[in-house]
Formats: sequence, C-alpha cells, structure tokens
Amino acid sequence: MKTTVILLRHAQSEGNRQRIYVGHSELPLSPLGLKQAKVSADYIAGGGLPRPDVIHSSDLIRAIQTALPISLALGLPILPDPALREIYSGSWEGRSMDELASITPEGYRLWREDPANSRPGDGESMRELYERIGGAFDRVVETYRGKTVLLVTHATPIRCLHCRAVFGTVERMAETDWFPNASFTVIEEEDGVLRETVGGFDRHLAGELLFIE
Repeated sequence: MKTTVILLRHAQSEGNRQRIYVGHSELPLSPLGLKQAKVSADYIAGGGLPRPDVIHSSDLIRAIQTALPISLALGLPILPDPALREIYSGSWEGRSMDELASITPEGYRLWREDPANSRPGDGESMRELYERIGGAFDRVVETYRGKTVLLVTHATPIRCLHCRAVFGTVERMAETDWFPNASFTVIEEEDGVLRETVGGFDRHLAGELLFIE
C-alpha cells in the first residue's frame, strides 16, 4: 500500500534573510516568508499536489508559521513533532555565515563540502540527524499507511530524506542541492521502498517570492 509524504521546507525566516545559522533557535518568518507560506497553502489547497490527510510540523516557530495557512485552508490541525526539527548546531546557533567561515574555517568547510562527516558547532552530527529524521519518517508512514501526509520541516532534514530516498545513504549528501524555502519534495513509500517523485519543487513561487539560501 502506497503512502505519500509531502515535505515542505519552511518559508523564509528571519534567520534565512539575515544569513544566520539558526538550528534549534527560534526566529520567525520574515515578511517574505509569510507571503511564501500563503502562496504554498494556495497551491496545495488548489490541487497542485495530492491533498494531505494530516499535517505534521516541526515544533519550531518558523515551521509552525509555514504550516498555519495550510491548516486553515484544509481544515486540518497541525501536529507538532520535535523530531522534525532542524539539526541542532551547538555553538554555531545564532552566528552569521560569514562569522562561522572566519572563526571555524575547517568546520565550516566540512559542513559545506563534506556534510555527511560534519558536526556543526559540536552539536548534532549529520549522521545523527539522518537517523532521527529517518525514524520520524518511518513512524509517520507506519501510522498513516495508505494516506498522504504533509511534513513541514527544514532544509537539512529534507536533504537527509532526499539522500535516503535517492541514494540510500547520507554519505552522498555533498551531491545534493539545497532546496529553496517553501519548496515541496514528495517521497512515496510502498513495501519498504522509497521513491522521490518531486524534488525541491518551487514553481508555485514567482519573482520576488523565490528565495534560495
């Protein structure tokens, strides 16, 4: 029985706008992000993707704010799930990208060039995140088998699930792109096999609404 999981990266946050490494820290959506969230809700409510039966979201505010317009449009509650959070990044959290490149050049280089072997800010390693988000995905599939589930989450968890579906391993993460804010990725599961049918879809965003970071 096929289960469809729609992954939505949260819309632009103040952290994205300011090029701050956020992790588990709480920063809300930017004004642009609020517009992206509404457009994303309109797209999914208008039938651009399979209609979700349930909405799970990271419990961080930028994800909840992204999920809210969809919740209102579809009449579905938001089920917060800490397992869908962004990677925890210890001492890196709240620092600008330029600052990180300056004060921890080797760690920053590893995160950019060999992310599978990185542990940002001595926090959570990429492999630990891969296991965490993979476990959350499997629990959702088991709970809602045969249904369509929307997971509102973050850039790095989506990269991990993309690697899991496409490569079967986190080791090839350096080959993956960063999917844009408010983009959709769709992964189907059937008989234990994962298949990514949509990756980083952003064509519902136009002009100034498309922000890539």
